[in-house]
Amino acid sequence: MESQAPSSADEPGQDSDELICRPFITLKSGKRIYASAYGKKAFCFKPKPRK
Repeated sequence: MESQAPSSADEPGQDSDELICRPFITLKSGKRIYASAYGKKAFCFKPKPRK
């Protein structure tokens, strides 16, 4: 029997399967990068943890 360490996804309020998908991202410089320019429909990423 294998022992598994508890992950942060087991904590209440943590949803590790959640993704946010957007058709563009805005860089810190203010430049927008569109997913369609890279052959994608959207960029998907995990949301930042809320404070």
